[in-house]
Amino acid sequence: MVVPDGLLNNSGESTRCPALRRFLFRNTQILAIVSLPDYAFRKSGAQNKTSLLFVRRWSDKEKNEFDSAIEAARADLNLQDLSDLEAEDQAISRALEERDYYVFLAEAEAIGYTPAGAPSQENDLYEYKDQEVLAPLKTILGQYRTFKKDPKAYKGVDKPPCIAISASRLYAAHPTHRIDPKYHIFKHAEEVKPPHGLEVYMLKDVLRRRKEKVIPNDFPDQEFKTVTLTQEGELTPREAGKGKNPPDWHGAYFKEGQKWNRIRSGDILISRIDLWKGCIGVVPDDFDGAIVTDEFPSYHVRIKYQHKVDVKYLKLLLRTSYFQRALRAINTGHSNRRRTQETDFLALKVFLPEKRVQEKVVAAIEEVERRIQEQQGELKRRIEMLDEIMLRHVTSESLEKLLSNA
Repeated sequence: MVVPDGLLNNSGESTRCPALRRFLFRNTQILAIVSLPDYAFRKSGAQNKTSLLFVRRWSDKEKNEFDSAIEAARADLNLQDLSDLEAEDQAISRALEERDYYVFLAEAEAIGYTPAGAPSQENDLYEYKDQEVLAPLKTILGQYRTFKKDPKAYKGVDKPPCIAISASRLYAAHPTHRIDPKYHIFKHAEEVKPPHGLEVYMLKDVLRRRKEKVIPNDFPDQEFKTVTLTQEGELTPREAGKGKNPPDWHGAYFKEGQKWNRIRSGDILISRIDLWKGCIGVVPDDFDGAIVTDEFPSYHVRIKYQHKVDVKYLKLLLRTSYFQRALRAINTGHSNRRRTQETDFLALKVFLPEKRVQEKVVAAIEEVERRIQEQQGELKRRIEMLDEIMLRHVTSESLEKLLSNA
């Protein structure tokens, strides 16, 4: 069946998505889950990120045996001090460990047509030739057939990304039991040793959330500086009067009782909605003390790690293609406003060289950026010269002057 990814990864119990996942584990054998690209159903007007979910309903005998395993787990485990939900989670985990099986996970990047809907020869799912579906090993269908021969021995492949994971591990890998392939495939790839000379850190050990709340409406005459974050990682002033924004940023125009968060120079600032698109930056001095909504959490480096971490390097690192893929993998939801949960963000691992090396890398990148800005300024100057020449009188002498470094 085709399902929106929110069913596979939404974390809030109020969405009933975690409850659905518990239902699946209790009543079915999950055979395979295949992640589809964002554009899979765009041509028909659907914007949701979707996956293919293959399950087999337990037979009556299997269901009775699994329920018995759950009840035995409840009896064996000391669950009196846990909530009903926590007790159920632990019992399901124990039952899965005793009656374990393997699940096939894959991620399709090409599906036989382009985002615009035009036919394409690129298809990770299967090959279609002479009105026949073929399953070579380079396709997900071919890999699934290989997996079925011996699920426990299946090693997986990198392209298209395919792995096998035990049901017990699939259930226990995340507190909300998310089962979206992109998340688990990334976590599988994350289990690599750091390159020589680099140390591995979890972001939750390095970063600490800044929680400096302010209620602007309590200061009606004060003008606040509000910011937003671009996909290039730059902070820009938030435009007053645009959309639902107030006519200006004096405290009197903010909603009564609404809490905002102060940010400080040197903080790492992210957008929960667009982090996977590159919205991560470092707060510059001129935005020190500005305020942001809860959709833009900020973090500072813990004191014990300040001699090991350069925040500008960390920003560059988290904007690399590897981490952009990682951030796409950990976000939740199925629409264009997929959010990154803080626990998943802080659970990411980063490999860092010595701080002096980080600083050299940052300096080299900033020097390149400075040169690019100079060239862009020079280009703008010469175009303006050309405009001026055209408005007056074009001569070969004036054009030669333009071509020279006049």
